[in-house]
Order: sequence, then C-alpha cells, then structure tokens
Amino acid sequence: MRWYVNDASLQGQYGDPSVFEQTLRELLSARTRVSAIKKDLRSTRALQNATASPGLTVRQILQRVRDRDLRSAFHSWLDRTGPFVEDDRLDEQDDYFEFEGVDVTSTGLGEAARRTKNGEDCATFSFPGGPRDFARGPLAIDHGLSEDRLGGYAVHNLWRVDRLIDHALSCGPGIRSWSELVDHARTKYRYLDILGLHEHDLLAREPFEASIRDRSLALMGLLDAYMAGRRKDGSEGPGARSVIETHFTGERALFTGESATNERLFEAEMTFTRADGVKCFAPWHGKISHRFFRLHFEWPVPPQTTRLTVFYLGPKITKR
Repeated sequence: MRWYVNDASLQGQYGDPSVFEQTLRELLSARTRVSAIKKDLRSTRALQNATASPGLTVRQILQRVRDRDLRSAFHSWLDRTGPFVEDDRLDEQDDYFEFEGVDVTSTGLGEAARRTKNGEDCATFSFPGGPRDFARGPLAIDHGLSEDRLGGYAVHNLWRVDRLIDHALSCGPGIRSWSELVDHARTKYRYLDILGLHEHDLLAREPFEASIRDRSLALMGLLDAYMAGRRKDGSEGPGARSVIETHFTGERALFTGESATNERLFEAEMTFTRADGVKCFAPWHGKISHRFFRLHFEWPVPPQTTRLTVFYLGPKITKR
C-alpha cells in the first residue's frame, strides 16, 4: 500500500502558517510511529515549492521553524530521504491527468491516479481547505485531454492524519518475502490459480523487493479482473474487454506474448505444469520493468476455464 501527498491541495489556504506547521508535525510523528507510513508515504520533490500560506511556500515556512531539530527532521524527510514520487514514477503512455480541470499529472495526486489506473492499492493525503477543498473522497480524476478523454479513476483520499494512521494500520503487516507474496495473492485473487511461484529456482535466488511485489500484485489484479469479467460460456463481458483493450494492446501493453524466435528458442523454459499435471506452453507474460521481471500465465484461456493459471514470476526468461 502506498500513500501520496497531494501537493495540488496546497493553495495558500493556511492564513496562519503555524496551523500548517502543526499538520506537518503530525505527519512527521505518524512517520515515526508507523513504519508503513515512513516507508510508503511519498511526496514529490516539488512539494516544498507549493504555496501553503499567502505568499509563503512550504520551504519558506519550514525555514521559519524555530526548533532546530524539528527543522532538520523536516529537511531530512522532504529534501533527502523521501521516499519521492520521482524515484519510482509509473510509466504511462498517455500521461495527462486532471482534477476538476486542473492539471495534476506531475503531482502526488497524478501518481496516485496512474497507480489506481494500473490496479494498485494506493491513496492520497490531502490538505483541507482552499478554493478547491480536497477534504472529500474519493477524488474523481480524468485521464486524457478534455477533448479526448481516455477514462476516469476514483482515487481514495484522506485528509486527516489520524485517519491516515488508521488506514495504514488496517492494511496489516507488509509482505516481506516471495512466499508471503504468493500466500497473499492466493487469498486476494479468487479467479487466479497461482502456483508455487516462490519455489522456482530463478525466483528463489532473487532478493525480495517491494516494488516488484507491488507491480506483480497489480498485474495479477488485472488478470483477476479479466477473469471476473468473463461470462459463464467463456465469452468476454465489458469488464474483460476493458482489460484487453487497455492492457493487452498497443506498443506499451502490460501483457504481451514472446516473439516467434523466442518461442522457438525458449520453448522448454516457458513450458510449465498446471496443478492438474497438464503441461502448458505459456509465452504470454506481464511486464515488470524493474530488474526485468516477468509474470507468465496461461493464455489464451479455454472457454470452460474459470480460473487463470499463473505459472512464473521472476527474471525475464529470454535474457538468460
């Protein structure tokens, strides 16, 4: 789970800078108390340039903080350690997002919209008040230019620090190993048959990494949504077709098959055994750009099948 500080919500609404400073103190305290918030509350590097009080940016307000230790803690968080949106920004081919006519593409809200579009669990933390009050949720984000909308996404939004803490604690302990990832995915995705991905030699010797965890769960979530959108006869309903049109087509599709050459050269490596003992050649995969990981699955799905089989998660097989 990730949370994104919504810098678009800062509109100079804090007539008293000390009130804004107090909110930042509460966020800093939340980072100290809740490890998930410290690890996964992300801001843009431009957050400090946002106007929080009339004529004052976040940076200028922080420069006025009298407590030297507190000022140093703010500086460490917002200037150096992050985490920052820019360090792990999700690629999006048509990268333009609006909220009520305002361009939020490069803000924390924009990244939350990209992640939501990609099927990932995330939320924003907004500062309340101002001409456009963000103390509401979810936030309806438009994707694409006004004359050519590509879709709309509802981003979960929080605007009180205590609610942020409650939300972080309710998400439970983080997934910290490949085996925990498999267990979690098996519980979460009812339309997938996820084999022992963590038992494969290639994945077992790879160090666990949270960004790959999040990306693989997002990919499996889309496959689960596809299966949920199929009719009883195996035909594709509107939900399934939406997944195909959005994520299986185009130059930057998340799911693709291997080239004919790779299919021939790596047929043995991409042949897996289903739970029923049947061998299955599975060149179709979901792409994880970080460390060139891939998620291989059965495709196409036979009409009578109600659960799609996921065979492999690990380094790109055709790079070996």
